[in-house]
Amino acid sequence: MNTWTPCPSPAVADVIRWKEPIWAAPNKKRGKPDRIGEQMLTAEVKALGDFLQLHVRAVETLSLDEGAIAPPGVKPGDSVRRKISTIERGECQRLLWPDEDARPSARK
Repeated sequence: MNTWTPCPSPAVADVIRWKEPIWAAPNKKRGKPDRIGEQMLTAEVKALGDFLQLHVRAVETLSLDEGAIAPPGVKPGDSVRRKISTIERGECQRLLWPDEDARPSARK
């Protein structure tokens, strides 16, 4: 059974999940992309810094506007970087470790 808990500061080797928007190609009139849905990413933290280095384990589409076609995006197995503020905005949660005492100290 997977137990998720809020994660204000992930540590290396944590498995985290968060929500982020799905963006369409830039709108020709405005030149900006339109938000067409939302997805849940699950990833393992590989390195900390200004950006988190993440290895994606799963991607789940939560919502998609009617008639919208999701552009090819992040796939399981990809390595991505995200700012910690981006992940915090998406209601970050982390998977509890079987032995929480062995978890490395979190980022400060």
